[in-house]
Amino acid sequence: MLRIGFLPSDFNPMVLMLGEADDLRLLAGVLRRFAREQTDVRLDQLGFCTAPRTAVTLTASSGLPGIRSLCDNRFAWCLDADRAIAFADQIDRLAVPARTAGSEILECTAEEEIPVKVSRGEYTEDFLRA
Repeated sequence: MLRIGFLPSDFNPMVLMLGEADDLRLLAGVLRRFAREQTDVRLDQLGFCTAPRTAVTLTASSGLPGIRSLCDNRFAWCLDADRAIAFADQIDRLAVPARTAGSEILECTAEEEIPVKVSRGEYTEDFLRA
């Protein structure tokens, strides 16, 4: 199960996604499908995800690229097709069976963006629990 949560911070807030190889391959597939279809996707509502307090919508709507806070732990992750494919490739490298742990930071820009960190084998199961 891919676990998604928002880690608030004054200086380094981030959306953290924790999962194993199978979860990460599914997430990469969602990003590739999004690149083809450009249809909004609620990541927190996918069958292989759990995000009890964080709602992330992948969207191609206009606006600055990257993940932005909407309100009440709801986020819009604006991506174009090229960036979605690039992020899927990064996640695939993290899901290689020989790689047991690691992480990738998925950022569109360095300014005013909340980064997405995708991690495998670096955190305990209960890290995102309240």
